[in-house]
Amino acid sequence: MYQLGTLTNAVNVTASLRWRNISNSIHIVLSRTTFADMKAVRVTKEGPSTQVTVEEVPKPSIKNGEFLVKIRASSVQPADILNSTGGFPITTFPRTLGKDFTGTVVEGPDKWKGRDVYGTSGSTFSFTEDGAQAEFAVLRKDCVAPMPNNTSFAQAAAIGTPFTTALTALQRARTKSSNTVMVLGATGSVGSAVMQIARGMGCATIGVGRRGTDINSMEDPGLSKAKDLTDGKGPDVVVDTVGDFALTKAAFEVLASRGRLSIITAPRQDTTELPIDIKALYRRQVELIGCNTASSSQAEMASMMSELTPHFESEKLNAPDESTRSLVGIDRALEVYSAKVKRAVIVFGSSSL
Repeated sequence: MYQLGTLTNAVNVTASLRWRNISNSIHIVLSRTTFADMKAVRVTKEGPSTQVTVEEVPKPSIKNGEFLVKIRASSVQPADILNSTGGFPITTFPRTLGKDFTGTVVEGPDKWKGRDVYGTSGSTFSFTEDGAQAEFAVLRKDCVAPMPNNTSFAQAAAIGTPFTTALTALQRARTKSSNTVMVLGATGSVGSAVMQIARGMGCATIGVGRRGTDINSMEDPGLSKAKDLTDGKGPDVVVDTVGDFALTKAAFEVLASRGRLSIITAPRQDTTELPIDIKALYRRQVELIGCNTASSSQAEMASMMSELTPHFESEKLNAPDESTRSLVGIDRALEVYSAKVKRAVIVFGSSSL
């Protein structure tokens, strides 16, 4: 089990409202039907164009080994936005969006009924199976985790993707409590999660960003201060959450001997090819490590979140504050997917506003 303070196992919404000409050929439509059971944020695809709607669809039923979860909140992650544009080749259509969620089990084994749970997707949920931005969702019992008892539904819904990505990046870099961890994009959702977890492990941390961090990347684009902060050694682990290759290369150059550079993203434009000095790589025995939680199963992500829960409850880790998120009802989802509302959490029923 992953424990903070040590590294044991895992540092692991028809109403004649239309918007056209949205980037990536997305057409977002507000539609309602009758004689249906629940609202869901749906995406369809015809040719290269996708269409996001909030519509009413039949409430799903469960099979043996599954839960019906009444969704309380679902954070809209950058991956959800990308998925709505057809950005993931694995996605099948039509599809209900939504990777991250909190909810209450309403059907399933008696011992689980009424329990509040949370979770995130792996390689299937919201891609080849319907996701969480609906009033109800079907989830296998090994794909949910007990929700922290000291967070709101909206807060806990914002934990999944950032914290599991952060944990994965640290795990794959074989991070130890004695390591110094430098985080590119330390004030972002994933970056701040990496900083929290690394500190909880006992690591020294160096945050890199444009403001309020140990190193200001605008003032020190070469990250030379990283050497000063480590007595000339350089950080043992770098986690790149930005995907700015100039910054990535600078981080590579200041890594300690036998350091590990854990990469979770790439540039959205131009080339994705990173020029690296191979001689420096082998002589210094440094490692470049790719991290992709979409290759993991939803059950693996749920297991990781189960391990995180007690650390949120003990306040060794802190969930995102609601004040940093835009809480919206599902009828405003098309504002989110047209980029009119940023950093959104869609809330449902008594959880909403």
